Amino acid sequence: MILRAVAIGILLATATFARAGTIPDTEALQIMRKHCVMCHAASPTHESFREAPKKIILESTADLKKHAAVIFAQTVQTKAMPLGNQTEMTDDERAVLGCWLKELP
Repeated sequence: MILRAVAIGILLATATFARAGTIPDTEALQIMRKHCVMCHAASPTHESFREAPKKIILESTADLKKHAAVIFAQTVQTKAMPLGNQTEMTDDERAVLGCWLKELP
């Protein structure tokens, strides 16, 4: 178990280092559309929500930038989102998203 945790940490660090400075906005937005927008949209499609949780909408690059700190904390650091990882966001997708968020001014 410890060895697996170390391997994942090395993988994330390597992915973060290798991709730094190269993540286009469209790639970050694609990850969010795949894993987050069903809940975090102006009109969520997830059956459990009639409005976006905490009124956080993540449909555009501007939305991602506006909520960057929350996205980083909830999705990259703690992996609390997507809730229960219902959409099966991978560690690589989290690393890519983390790189993109760290690159923001």
